[in-house]
Amino acid sequence: MNTFKYIFFLVFVILLGLPVVADNEFSKLDELLEERDVYLQKRIESIKQLKITLRSVKNKKDQFDVLYQITQQYLPYNSDSSLTYALKVDDIAKEIEDKNYQIKADIVLAQSYALVGLYHESMMILNRYKDEDSLGSNVIDYYSINAHLYNTLTLLNLDDNITKVYRKRWRYFENGIKNTASPNSISYLLSKAELLKDEGKLNEAIVVLNKLLSSVQQDDRIFAPTAYTLGDTYGRLGDVNKKIHYLILSTESDVLNGVKEHASLRELAVELYKLGEIKRAYKYIKIALDDALESNTQLRRYEVLEILPLIDTSYQANRDKVSQIMRWFVTVSSILLLITFSLLFFFLKQKKKLEHSNQEVSDKNSQLSELNEELQTNKEQVEAINDQLRSFNLRQEESITRYLKLCSMYIGKMDDYRRTLLRKANKSPKEEVLKLLKSKDVVDTELKVFYKDFDESFLKLYPHFVEDYNQLMIEDAQITLKKNELLNTELRVFALVRLGIEESSQIAEFLRYSITTIYNYRTKARNNAKAGRDQFEIELMKIGG
Repeated sequence: MNTFKYIFFLVFVILLGLPVVADNEFSKLDELLEERDVYLQKRIESIKQLKITLRSVKNKKDQFDVLYQITQQYLPYNSDSSLTYALKVDDIAKEIEDKNYQIKADIVLAQSYALVGLYHESMMILNRYKDEDSLGSNVIDYYSINAHLYNTLTLLNLDDNITKVYRKRWRYFENGIKNTASPNSISYLLSKAELLKDEGKLNEAIVVLNKLLSSVQQDDRIFAPTAYTLGDTYGRLGDVNKKIHYLILSTESDVLNGVKEHASLRELAVELYKLGEIKRAYKYIKIALDDALESNTQLRRYEVLEILPLIDTSYQANRDKVSQIMRWFVTVSSILLLITFSLLFFFLKQKKKLEHSNQEVSDKNSQLSELNEELQTNKEQVEAINDQLRSFNLRQEESITRYLKLCSMYIGKMDDYRRTLLRKANKSPKEEVLKLLKSKDVVDTELKVFYKDFDESFLKLYPHFVEDYNQLMIEDAQITLKKNELLNTELRVFALVRLGIEESSQIAEFLRYSITTIYNYRTKARNNAKAGRDQFEIELMKIGG
C-alpha cells in the first residue's frame, strides 16, 4: 500500500509539474512568460517610433542621438540589429568629426561586436583607448563594456592560463568603475558587489546588492542583472532557495523589459534540473534557447546549448518513466474501477430497497402527521368557538342583568314620579302641577342616564367600535370624541344599526330626534365611506364580527 501511495504521488507530481519550492512565485513567472510577447511588443513599438523620428531629423548630431537610442533598444533584444545600427552610429560619428561622438560610437559598436561573438573585433576597437584619460565622460561606459567583454571570455571554457589573464583584466576594469563612479551610483555599487563576490566576501556583497536592489523597481533595466548577481551570491553560500527566488525576480524583470539577451532563465533551468524538476527545467531551457536564437547572442546560445542536451535527455527519460508508470497505473486503476462498479451496483440495489422501505415509513408518518395536524386544528377551532360562546354568554348575562336592573329602576322612578305628582296635586295649586308636568328636566336627566347606560352596554359588546368605525371613514370624516364622552349622537345612530335596528323611524324614536336628522346622519356617513355608499353599512355590520 505504501508503494502504491508513493507511485501515485510521484505520477501526480510529474503530471502537474509541481515545483519543489516557491510554487506561488513560479505561478507568477509562468504567467509573465505566457505574456512575454505583450512586453516585447512595447520594445518593438518604441523602436518603431524612434525610426519614425529618425526620418524627420536632419541635423547630424540629432541623427546620431536617435540612432544611438535605437542601438541601445536593440542590444538586449536582437544583437544582429544592434550591430547594424551600431555601424550606422559609427558612420555618422565620422561625419560629425567630434571626438566625444566617436568614442560613444566605438563603445557601442564594441558592445555589439561582443554580443554577436566577434570578440577580437570588439577588443580591437576598445584597445584604441589605452590612454584612458582621453575618454572624458565616457570612461565609465568604457570600463563597463570591457568588464562585460572579459567576463564573457572567462565563461567560454578556454585554457586556464588564458582564463586567468581574462579574469585579471576583468578585475582591472571593475576596479576602474569602482574608482571612477560616484559611491552611491548604480555602477559603483554593482562593481563593488562583483569584486567582493570574486574575493569570497559573499555576505558583504549581499549587503551591497540588497541596498542596490531596494533602490530600483522591477521594471528598471538594472534590476535583472542585480537580482541575478544576488542569486548567484546566495548560490555560492549554498542557499539554493534564495538563489532560485532571485533568479525568478531577475527573469521577471527581463520579461517586463522585453529582453531576450538574458542569463537568469537559463540559470534557473539548471537549478531546477539539479533539484529533479525536469519538466519545468525543460520548459524554461526551451524558452531560453528560443530567446538566444532570436537575439543571436553568442554567449547565451553557447550557455543554453551546453546544458540543453542534459536536460533534454533527462526529460525524455522522465517521459518514458512516466509512460511506464501510467500504463501500470491505468491497469491497476481499471481493475479497481471494475471492483468499484461491482460494489456500487450492489450498494445501489440495497440502497433502492432501503429507500423503498423508508418511503413507506415516511408516507405512513406523513399521514399520521397530517391527521395529528388536522386534530390539532379542529381542537383549536373548538376551543376558539367555546371561548366565543363563553364570551357571548357572559355578555348576554350582563346585558340581561343590566336590562332587568334598568327596568326595575325605571318602574321605581315612575312610581316616585307618580307620588310626587300626587303630593303636588293634593297640596299645591293647579298651576304648580301643570308647571311640573310641562318641565322636561326629569326626562332630559333620565335620557342622559339612559344614553350613558346604553353607551356602556354597547361598548362592552363592541369595545373597539369607535376605532373600527373611523377606519371605515375618510380622514376628514373621522369622529374625535370629547373628554369623558363614550359615544356621540352620530355614533349611537350606527351603534343601533349595528344592533340590527335598520329603520330610521325606530332610531329617531330611540334617540328622540326627527327622522330627517337620522336620515342626514346616515347619508353623510355613506358619502364619506372609504368603501363607497353601497358598501358602507355592509362593512359596518362586520364590526366586532
